[in-house]
Amino acid sequence: MPPKAARKGTPMAAIVIIGLVIFLAGAAVGAILLVSWGIQREERNFSLTRRAPGQVSLGTRRVTGLYVRRRTDAPAPLAAREDMLV
Repeated sequence: MPPKAARKGTPMAAIVIIGLVIFLAGAAVGAILLVSWGIQREERNFSLTRRAPGQVSLGTRRVTGLYVRRRTDAPAPLAAREDMLV
């Protein structure tokens, strides 16, 4: 009798694995579409050198690793030499 009981649980495990694979594939496709949409918005608005125009673009920048340095992030070029001025 034990072999029949062991065989009974196998289809359920296969269904769970197939469901997990479908879920992960959907998540990957969704992430790719979201990044693609964000890149299109950045290209259309020519906004790669400015602040992100929206949350989608900001999320896309985080996923792709793009960091835009703003003027407030950079030290003033003459700040270190101000004490040298006569």
